[in-house]
Amino acid sequence: MVSKAHKWLRNQPDFLNTLDGHRLVRGMTTLSDQYVHLGRGASYLMIQSLGLNAVTVVSFIILARIISTKDMGIWAILLLVNAACQAFATWFAPAVTKYVAENISEKPKVAAAAFYQSIRVTIFMYLPIVAAIYLGANFITSKILGDVSYALLFRVLALDVFFWAGALPMVTAALLGLKMFREIASISLVTQGFLRQSLVILLVIFMKNILGLVIGGLTADVATVLIYLVLAVRVLGAPRFDFPLSKLLSFSLPLELSQIASFAQSWFDRALLAAFVPLTTLGIYNVALTAFGVLTGFSGSITNMLFPAYSSIPNKTEDLRNMRDAIRLAIRYTSLTLAPLAFGLLATAKPALTLLVGEAYVGGYEPLAILSGVFALTAFATALGPVLLALEETALYALVAGATALIGLGVAAVLLPVWGIVGASTGRALAMVLAAILTLLILKKRITLQLDLEAISKPLFAAATMAAVIVAVETLQYSKLLLPLYLVIGAIVYLLMLRLLRAVDSADLYLLERFLGTRLSPLNRILKWILVAPESRFAHGS
Repeated sequence: MVSKAHKWLRNQPDFLNTLDGHRLVRGMTTLSDQYVHLGRGASYLMIQSLGLNAVTVVSFIILARIISTKDMGIWAILLLVNAACQAFATWFAPAVTKYVAENISEKPKVAAAAFYQSIRVTIFMYLPIVAAIYLGANFITSKILGDVSYALLFRVLALDVFFWAGALPMVTAALLGLKMFREIASISLVTQGFLRQSLVILLVIFMKNILGLVIGGLTADVATVLIYLVLAVRVLGAPRFDFPLSKLLSFSLPLELSQIASFAQSWFDRALLAAFVPLTTLGIYNVALTAFGVLTGFSGSITNMLFPAYSSIPNKTEDLRNMRDAIRLAIRYTSLTLAPLAFGLLATAKPALTLLVGEAYVGGYEPLAILSGVFALTAFATALGPVLLALEETALYALVAGATALIGLGVAAVLLPVWGIVGASTGRALAMVLAAILTLLILKKRITLQLDLEAISKPLFAAATMAAVIVAVETLQYSKLLLPLYLVIGAIVYLLMLRLLRAVDSADLYLLERFLGTRLSPLNRILKWILVAPESRFAHGS
């Protein structure tokens, strides 16, 4: 059985051109063309995530084989420093996306002022941080790494902190607010993908240490920021700073608390490991989280699209029906996309790590499997987090992030001495579950949201079946070299299960056809042949 909206859609050949014809679409946008634009924006970001992840994975595989596990642990600490700076000093990125998206059509000067005011304040906040890291490099390396020879590494890192943690989120937020999804996707793929990874590998090989890793990253980050800035300025115009700082602060301060909490939620396990285990163990765990990051990268792309989309919904705080319908549609396609990726990574965690990065990191497959499995169960919640931001419920957003981070930290601290990196991953997994539950409970009360359980359960069951088949095949014949075969089998099983469960119908594929355009219509016809039963096509005029 499918939703009533989808039943109606099957008999409406031109449903996207009728504002009252499709409540789900109306919830996402006021015009069908804008909806298609947002949908294509999601596809651009997904393609970017696919391409960027592919390039990053290849680069990471090479790096994992040319640097030691200790260097991998040091790399994790460098990432921790960057993430900490972003969490504590980059306040206004969500505000930029929100106020630019809300005002660019009717009040472009207000949108411009929100961006430039945020950039100016961010620069002033980062100047002392950069100076502290640069001037205190000797002290930092002696205390954290016990070796002052790494001081130059942190001096270069100080410069990258400004561009990666400070400037890049701000200019990216502006482009998201302008709905320049295609530009973000293409530029990021070139600069953060091909340029960054090729420079990193070449410099590490040439310099024979991980200093090349930081220099390569800095170069790519500077290039990305400059290009994004040019694009934003071309649309927003000359700098102006008359946007009320108090308005930025009122929106961002509760969110900053949640950002700090999210940082703790994302990094508490690695921080604990850095304090209590050797750098080699931290390096193994960091590899597992990097693999998991490929999965969460897809989730982040969806979130980046949904936030400006939710923010653009008219009367979202008065006519909550629009918001509820938009959420239901987002949950449907989020589940179809993320559940198979998560269960696939769960089932292939061990062969993937051993084949791609080497036997030295095989100890990371259990944490990777735990995180992937829990992510699969909570994949639908990817569509819920941006709702709180769009409704300006930043205090509640902060409360959810803070509470889950504290609980996850407590669990990880208790389990770490007993289970090691498995205990650390268990704490992180519990935090993900609690975040999904709390967000859902808040939205059920705030906008009387009702989940479409069918839209969640069918992809989840299909993906779980896929994972079970892969595990069964691995049990019969395990070899890391058979990883591609496992993935092909999994993809076939998932598509067949979607067909058997009737999880996808002609309305879904019609939307996909509008998103892909006529050039990719053969792909859409292939998917229709695979996913939609013949009787369903004929019954609904497909």
